[in-house]
Amino acid sequence: MAGRRIDNERKACDAVARALEQLSGKARTNAYSPEDRGAAAPVEYVFDLDQVQFALEHTIVEAFAGQIHAGVDFGSFIEPITKALDHHMPPPGRFVLLFSIDPSRGMTARDIAAAQQAVISWVREKAAELHEECPQQPSRAQKPGGFRNERKAAVAGVDLRLQRETHWAEPEAVHGRLFISRIAPRDYESLRVERMKKTLTKKLPKLKVWKDSGARSVLVVENGDLSLSNHVVILEAAEAALAGRSDGPDELWLVDTTIESEWSAWCLMRDGVNFPDDESENRYWDFNPNDLDVV
Repeated sequence: MAGRRIDNERKACDAVARALEQLSGKARTNAYSPEDRGAAAPVEYVFDLDQVQFALEHTIVEAFAGQIHAGVDFGSFIEPITKALDHHMPPPGRFVLLFSIDPSRGMTARDIAAAQQAVISWVREKAAELHEECPQQPSRAQKPGGFRNERKAAVAGVDLRLQRETHWAEPEAVHGRLFISRIAPRDYESLRVERMKKTLTKKLPKLKVWKDSGARSVLVVENGDLSLSNHVVILEAAEAALAGRSDGPDELWLVDTTIESEWSAWCLMRDGVNFPDDESENRYWDFNPNDLDVV
């Protein structure tokens, strides 16, 4: 696990370095990892670019504390549920099953297995009820906005909401599908800012050491959350967390890893300007992570 984590952060730094190379039209030189050399301010990656030294530090952003761990647990929890139900729901229409963020928290392995089976049984029962309320796909004239219905319950200690939608314009490919999602905490945006503040308090002092020595400081934030985060809300949280600080980075970059086969790198902030490349052809850069180096 530790090796994979390090590979991910090093590759994220390489993605930003490649984007900076393309912006400058120059190739980096004198690249090394101060962390590997045991430096007093062990940032992730340092290199020279067009006679300017860049110092990069990486961090993973979360909407709230524990989100990443909860996401791993959630993936394991829903795997047998998805396998049993997806593509096996009564057509027409598609279904969405909503959970809380961490439905298996505090459960033993035996509890989890029982809850998974209980959820599968409940969804099958309620899906049949929802289907019975509209067994045929309505026409545009009958239901211009389509037909929607839902059921809610607490099943084996798990809060659930099952929604069904059948729409005249919906492709057949989604009929019988079950899509699973989670409901965010009500205050998760304020939790995101608090989480960002803690991250900056940990990361920025290291970058400031390099900035004070003449390097250009770059904070690289990695986002692997598709459901609650995007480049806009991450920048907004960073702005709020940076308010009142005197050690902000020269540049703030986002590397989005939500799509495993294609990462995107964005410059969120440069010298106090938000989205500085948005009006250019270099709005963002896409990379295949398999092509990136563990710098």
